[in-house]
Amino acid sequence: MASSKRENPETDEQKQAKRAKSIISEIAQPIGKNLRVVLNPADCNLDFNIEGDGLLGHALCEQGFAYCWSGARANVGISGGKYCFGCKIISDQPLDMEDTPSSELHVCRVGISRGDDAVGSLGETEHSYGFGGTGTFSNARRFSDYGEKFGVGDKIVCIVDLESKPWASIGFSKSGKWLGIASHFDAGPNGLALRNLQIRERQGESAVFPHVLLKNVVVQMQFSIEDGLVPEIGYKPWACAIEDQNAIVGPTFSDPTTCEVIMMVGLPASGKTTWAEQWVKEHPEKRYILLGTNMVLDEMKIAVVIFPKLEELKVRAEKRFKEMGKKCPLRQLMRC
Repeated sequence: MASSKRENPETDEQKQAKRAKSIISEIAQPIGKNLRVVLNPADCNLDFNIEGDGLLGHALCEQGFAYCWSGARANVGISGGKYCFGCKIISDQPLDMEDTPSSELHVCRVGISRGDDAVGSLGETEHSYGFGGTGTFSNARRFSDYGEKFGVGDKIVCIVDLESKPWASIGFSKSGKWLGIASHFDAGPNGLALRNLQIRERQGESAVFPHVLLKNVVVQMQFSIEDGLVPEIGYKPWACAIEDQNAIVGPTFSDPTTCEVIMMVGLPASGKTTWAEQWVKEHPEKRYILLGTNMVLDEMKIAVVIFPKLEELKVRAEKRFKEMGKKCPLRQLMRC
């Protein structure tokens, strides 16, 4: 007979201590000078595709995906210095969206964001700044006219100055034409609040990263001269931040054995989404992705209200009858 003796399982404190030890060992490793700056597959929306040696980016555009914005950040950010990167709009993706104005079909937004910002919200948070193809600049959902419209064939170069005091700045050029400084901002404790953090999961708060937000376009990123970047005068290619020791590396994929999935089960309106959103907020170091209808609507960036037709209500009643084994009166559905 097998022994009934069991080993004591690890406590939560022991698990946290082991994880912290592994984090410290990762921090101790210096950034390799051979590290390439590319779009980060561990720091993008789920529907964002990265190809072309890590520099070509586009999102899914089939059916409902065509209504969604999708973003990605580079794998290297900066905590100081004066650097620039480029983004060339390669092509528009083919669509069938007759219900959408032509000006909203194919749009690109280029800029920077702090590493802990939502990757699908460039220019819509306090710690992100974006220049859009409609000729607007945005920060914290405040949009203003800036520069010129841009589209297929144009190359946008974004310059970031974290060196000047008391104000840092961001500006852009379009296909070699300087458009001017788009915004000055405070990179200190009262503004962007870049911090000297040693905790790997929160190092994103220590730097700003190149960021693109796309809607049905294909882009090619340029972070070095080898990528085709022509730097603006006074600014180094973004990749030079590694050698200058001004670079912070973004998140990487976790060991699959440490990944975590939480599935919510419960009645409608029982608080599943509310609990999940709070849990995600309380555990930013785990970088959860909350899957659900709300995520899709957020990426569409429009308000959606759907009123089912009578025929649809009948279909729902029939479906409920088949699933539950008893008839759900139509008048009850119509009261909802």
